[in-house]
Amino acid sequence: MDLWLVRDVSPWLVGAVLILGLPFLVLCLDVIFHRRIPHTRLHQHNDVTGIIVSVVGVAYAIVIGLCVVSLWEGYTSAKDTVRDEAASLTALVPNSIVFDTLVQQTVIAEIIQYESDLVDDWQTRLEEGSGRERTADLDRLASFVGNLRPTTDAQRAFTLDALQRIGRAEQFHHDNDAEAGDERVSGVMWFGVLTSTAAMVAMLLFFGLSDTAVRRALLVLASTVIATNLFLIIEMSYPYYGSFAVQPDAYQHVIEDLRKGR
Repeated sequence: MDLWLVRDVSPWLVGAVLILGLPFLVLCLDVIFHRRIPHTRLHQHNDVTGIIVSVVGVAYAIVIGLCVVSLWEGYTSAKDTVRDEAASLTALVPNSIVFDTLVQQTVIAEIIQYESDLVDDWQTRLEEGSGRERTADLDRLASFVGNLRPTTDAQRAFTLDALQRIGRAEQFHHDNDAEAGDERVSGVMWFGVLTSTAAMVAMLLFFGLSDTAVRRALLVLASTVIATNLFLIIEMSYPYYGSFAVQPDAYQHVIEDLRKGR
């Protein structure tokens, strides 16, 4: 699924097109199909048709369910990466007490600047990839820590731990960039989902029912459920876009907490 559909098109529009469009298409197919094959002919085979549709429906539900569960796990993984990135340097604040007040204040100011740039550069990072402004913040913080002259074991331990945490923050950054443009549903998976959806919808048309209003109401309900599942898969394909998008809330919380503690 192309990224623009999730990033640039309103989820309300996507949902409306799917949830209204698919039932309308099914109703049109129902009219055309039953002009050629009358219900009196299909009605005789409803028992066999029902068994086949039930078996295929279970298999289809399993496929769709696995897709949704997999996408949700990808979403939670991306959210955890953002939280890890936001919190990766916060431990430096209480640990910096082994140095004087000037060092403590500088560490806090650098972390706040780092988190603020992550928030300000959020959309740019999604559109262009890695945020170089944020890497410059880490370089500046690493340079400051590296230039410290520890005189005690506690200060040396802080310096070593700080450099390790800065390295992990860099790793979280690259993981975040990779996840931002990572499509969770491949082309092969989309082929399987759409093909099975088309087959499922086609099978629904083979039921014969003399009451036209009841038959079409059932078709609308069934196709609405199918359209809703497709909508969820589309919106969850990219964890940083769409109605399920991961937001930079974790960075903002860290900034607020650090400013309160200054």
